[in-house]
Amino acid sequence: MLGPVTAFKDPDPKIPRRWEAVPEEIKEAILKEHATFTCRELAKKYGISSSCAWNITNKKNKQTTKQ
Repeated sequence: MLGPVTAFKDPDPKIPRRWEAVPEEIKEAILKEHATFTCRELAKKYGISSSCAWNITNKKNKQTTKQ
């Protein structure tokens, strides 16, 4: 590159970049649902992302298999 290059400036580091937590009521409701529901169906029903629904069901499966 020719000429001066400006240094990279990180966006405001004080802004938290975390996902919002899913309420406990929704987590419990998802865990009580029948196993035939897909993650997409659960996500649409409870208004969360399908990856969040997958994480909730996957964590439940990991906890039950470790015991």
